[in-house]
Amino acid sequence: MNRLSFLLLAVFLACGPVPPKPCDTSKVGNICTVAGVGTNGYSGDDGPAIDAELSLPMDTLTAADGTLYLLDWNNHRIRKVNADGKIYPVAGRGELGGTLDDPANSDFNHPTAMVFDPAGNMLVAAWHNSKIRKIDLASGAIIDTCGDGRRAYFGDGAAALTAALDLPASLVFDPAGNLVVMDQANMVLRKIDAAGTISLFAGRCVIDAPAPAGPGPCAAGVAPVACPMSSGKTTCGVPADTCSKPCTPGYGGDEGPATAMRIGQPFGQSADPGGRMVFDPAGNLYFADTSNAVIRKIDPQGIVHRVAGTAPVNGEAQRGFSGDEGPATSALLNNPVDLALSDDGTLYFTDTYNHCVRSIDAAGVIHTVVGTCGTAGTTGDDGPAGAALLKRPYGLEWVGGLLKISDTGNNRVRVVKLK
Repeated sequence: MNRLSFLLLAVFLACGPVPPKPCDTSKVGNICTVAGVGTNGYSGDDGPAIDAELSLPMDTLTAADGTLYLLDWNNHRIRKVNADGKIYPVAGRGELGGTLDDPANSDFNHPTAMVFDPAGNMLVAAWHNSKIRKIDLASGAIIDTCGDGRRAYFGDGAAALTAALDLPASLVFDPAGNLVVMDQANMVLRKIDAAGTISLFAGRCVIDAPAPAGPGPCAAGVAPVACPMSSGKTTCGVPADTCSKPCTPGYGGDEGPATAMRIGQPFGQSADPGGRMVFDPAGNLYFADTSNAVIRKIDPQGIVHRVAGTAPVNGEAQRGFSGDEGPATSALLNNPVDLALSDDGTLYFTDTYNHCVRSIDAAGVIHTVVGTCGTAGTTGDDGPAGAALLKRPYGLEWVGGLLKISDTGNNRVRVVKLK
């Protein structure tokens, strides 16, 4: 060992490792990690959040007091980061639970989205539980509020607790206080009113008819028929042969009533969560039509409009990356998932398979704001957000000028101050 190496080792042993440079979250345009050390696992409770292990964090939700709640998706837990920067467990034990076979179990199976109700409780889209569950944050009690645990489609017009959902993926309250649910694998949006009654809000569950070359839509001029036993499904085939099958992704209905539109969300055993939603102050509902690679809007009159992405051609989604600084409706997206609306009306979204966050301004022009679209990575902290690299970001939240990003593939939560 030479003299310099010896001296450096002596300093290290005497003082310990040099702490990393703090990341400046107050600097406009800067990107910083606030939770997750970057490795996939579970560790770190009661310690600094930036040293904790996460497993595919999927979403965040910020309370009025600044507490950051995060969905540690593949750990099947909800955790929180307090003002002291430390991470603590909130709900879930990391065991799959709350299933139809074990309804008393309060564990979660891939919780996917969160929202606060008017009373301050947390509602969680318990994705693989096929339920919506309420967490009383004061007592820790977990209560099922919608879904009986079956992966099916039943219950419209009746109590939400007795309804069947299939991968509820997103939750949002409308201006009137109704809860809107993205029922992902059923390819519909459903609504739960203050009385606890669930009903269809938008979309159609259609099971396309089998054909020699594979599934296909109903023949021209032929409408799908309702499946029996009060199911919300419809079919283009023989009900007895097809009604047990999942709803078929589709695309249609732009500039028409939302109850007649078809949407395309990920489905099947290897599906990703998709289809998150946000309301603007005027009552427009924006949602990610994830598998169709577009973002659509349902206006207060119930009419559907495409606001970003290129419409599918002959049933095939137009995926890719293009269009920045031009009309958002001419751009190519690749698996948009989550949406966030800023105070000035800018719509941000995670372009998940493009590994970036993009925005749509009031003039309908699309921009990249975080990440390098088309390139995955983990670099860039304490530098310009536009030069950073993300990896499959799913979750997005706007809070007081901060954009909070669930950098899912990097097992981190990162923030960017934009104003």
